[in-house]
Formats: sequence, C-alpha cells, structure tokens
Amino acid sequence: MEQRRVIERHGVSAMPEHRRTARPASVTWVLVGSNLSLSATVFGWLPVTYGLSWWQIVAAAVAGTALGLMVAAPLALLGFRAGTSNTVAAGAHFGVRGRLVGSLIGLLLSLGYTAVAIWTGGEAVVAVLARLSDAVPDSVPGAGPGEAARAAAYAGIAVLVAALAVGGFELISRISALLVAPMALVLAAGVVAYAPGFDPSWSAAAAGRPDGASAWILALVTAGISGPVAYATIIGDYTRYLSPRRHSAASVVWSSAAGLFCGLLAPTLFGAFVAISTRAESAYLESLVRAAPAWYVPLLLFAAVAGCLGAAGVPLYNMGLELHGLFPRTSRTAGAAVATAITVGLVFAGRSTVGVEQAVTGFVVVLTVLATPWAVIALIGHLRCGRVYDVRDLQVHNKSLSGGRYWYAGGWNPRACAAWLAGAAVGLLDADSPLYTGPLVVVTGGLDVGFLLSALVAACVYLLLGTGHRAGEPIPDWRQAYLWPAAGR
Repeated sequence: MEQRRVIERHGVSAMPEHRRTARPASVTWVLVGSNLSLSATVFGWLPVTYGLSWWQIVAAAVAGTALGLMVAAPLALLGFRAGTSNTVAAGAHFGVRGRLVGSLIGLLLSLGYTAVAIWTGGEAVVAVLARLSDAVPDSVPGAGPGEAARAAAYAGIAVLVAALAVGGFELISRISALLVAPMALVLAAGVVAYAPGFDPSWSAAAAGRPDGASAWILALVTAGISGPVAYATIIGDYTRYLSPRRHSAASVVWSSAAGLFCGLLAPTLFGAFVAISTRAESAYLESLVRAAPAWYVPLLLFAAVAGCLGAAGVPLYNMGLELHGLFPRTSRTAGAAVATAITVGLVFAGRSTVGVEQAVTGFVVVLTVLATPWAVIALIGHLRCGRVYDVRDLQVHNKSLSGGRYWYAGGWNPRACAAWLAGAAVGLLDADSPLYTGPLVVVTGGLDVGFLLSALVAACVYLLLGTGHRAGEPIPDWRQAYLWPAAGR
C-alpha cells in the first residue's frame, strides 16, 4: 500500500490512474469552502459602490454567475479528461508552448485573487483588534494597531496560506470541507447581526459613479461573471484527481457548477447585504467591524483568518502549479513559496498606491476580458477534438522535448493564438473600469460589453480559421516509454 504523503510532490505531469481517487463531491466542497470567506464578500460590496440597490445587485450577481458558469463549468472536463491542469490540457488547442498563454492568464488571476484574500484577512484582523483596543478602559481612542500590526497580520495569514498550498490537493480538500459548516454559520449569523440596518431600497450617492445600465453591467461582471471565469484555468487542478473510469463527465460538470454557484453567490450576496446595512460606500471592512454587535466580533476574527485559508490557498496552489509548468525544473512547492512572496509584496504595493475599489474593479474587468476568449477557445477545441486527449503528447514542453500531435508550428497553434489575440484586443478596446476606459465604449453606447465582444470575436475567428490540427504529426520516440494511457471517452 502506498504511504500517504503529507506534502504533495506531483506537479503538472499526467496524473496516474491509481492517484485519481477523489469524488466529484470533493471538487464541490473545495469550490464552496474556498469561497465562503470575507474576501469573496468584497465582490458583493463593489456593486454598492457603483450606486446599485439590493435587488439590482441580486439580479446582476445571479445572472452574471449563471453566464460565467456556462463557460467555466464545462472546462472542468479538460483536467478530468487529460489528467493534468487546464492550462496544460489546453496545449492540445493552443500548442504545447502556446498553452503558456493560459498559464500567464492563470498566474495573473491567481495572483490577484490571492492578494485580495490576504489583504481582506489582514485588514479585518487589524480592524477587529482596533475595535477591541478602543473598548479597553483607559485606552487612547484611535491608538489601535499600527502598520507593524498590519504587516504582522499579512505575514501571518500568508504563512498559513502558503502551508496549505504547499500541502497540496488532499490538504486543501480536507480544510475546505471542514470550513464549509463554520463559515456558513458565520455568514448566517451575520445576516442576523446586520439585519436591523438593512434597507433594500437604499443606494449610495450617485456622484462620480456609473449611471443606470452601465453600473448594472459593471456589477454583472465584477459580482457575477468574473467569479466562474476566474476558475477557467484553475478548476482542472482538482478535476484531474477524478477518474474517467469511475465517474461520468456529467457528474463532473454538475458538481463543479454546483460548487461554483453556491460558493460564489452566497458570499457575494452577503457582502452586498452587509454593505447596504452598514452604508459602506467606502472602507468596507472598517464599516463591517464597526457596525457589528459585540457578540459577532469574535466570529469576524475567525472568518478573517480561517476564511482566507481556502480563498487564498486555492489560487496560490494554482500559482505553484503554473510556475512549475512554466519552469519544469522548479518544483511545485518552490513555486508556491515564490508565489507567496510575490503576493505579499503586491498587497503592500497596491495598498499604498491605489484605492481598493478602483484596484479590484480594474483588475476584475481587464482579466475577465483576457480570460473569457481563452476559455471559449479551449471549450470549442475540447468539443472539436472529441473530448479525448493524448496525455503523453501534452507533456512535451514539460520534458523539454519537441514533436507530437500538439506541436503545430514550433509548439504554437497560430490559429488559436490569433483568435485569442483578436478577442482580447477587441474586448480591451471596449472595457470600462475606474482605471481604464477603452475607445469603443462610446461606440457601444457607454456600456462595457468587452467580455461579450471578446468571447464572440474569439469564437468566430477560431471557427473560421479552423483548429490548425494536422493528422499524422510525428510522434517522439520517448512516447512509448510514457506508459500512462490516454483517457477514454
């Protein structure tokens, strides 16, 4: 019997059948547990800052999440069929070197969401400590924790998250499953705690904010579509542990969709509920802690630390895998450690240079535009290749070799890459955020539909150009020594 490893050593190489022992429910728990966190509630606060009321936010979050799931949930099949991460599996469509496009997108998405999670946890801890210090008799008002305490909070959370990411899939899935019940209770208790101040008709002052349809579409992206799309490159990290010999494709898609829908929507709506109840037009976390009843403050402290484990651990785990895929000679654990250091540096740099609302909104809008065409091309390619992958030829880049059916032109599929570039370029030209407004926004009536244009353009270009695959590509000699079989239909 194989001895259970405390730290996962496996990188992006094809997962052997004997290790694909997870169940679809395991993926659901990871997706739910990693999103029931304070950092995910920030995306419910953002639409409040746009001037939207409760029911407008609910409509945008539900519709956006459903739209995002139409693209993200089926992509769970890439890792499931190929036995590797989604970005490596996408090498079948972009080329074994062209898959680096997806790796770069995945790194940026994971870096941003990890930074948001660590920032949220650290700021919440500091805000709770500040409130507790003000409640101590004879304390000086406003003389709470300073920058040293904030740095210690960031560092402490980063260390915990890094340990989880280094541990790997089994540890992440266990911790995520354990967090579901307590974090669900924390959010439910929060509804009771903040209910007295809730007014569904209230909205923030409109001065300097997007108007009407523009604000709602922006909320559709930031509070809805961006959540599932952010998992387009990540979800295969977990579905590669599911065996196609024991589980159906439908069970994988539905378990992924259920995990994403429940895990993303619940904290988003909670964040909107709390922001409206506390009138948090700015300084969301401070308002959250300041308005909390005394009995709820310890629960906020628990949520600040425990909630970050999954919220930052999942994207940080992905960053370790992506760095291992980009630099095969580095280990996954080393990649996770490097990613942690980069993320903490980004948190400090972003906090001192850009407002949180502007930074998060701009990051979400731009990366959604970049990730959506990649996801659409990968999904079309998955359907056109018959949902079957040669797992040996996908690993050419990781073995510093060449050749195989996914080699295309020097390891790149020019047609898929051209389709992604066309979609991303058009989408960026029509993107609108507090940090950047594209020139096509005027043409589309002031509405930011860059995510939609990027998807449509990428799909049309890719379908018109064709997949670029040619039968009879040379097969490298080492293939015969790589014994793990390709997944069946």
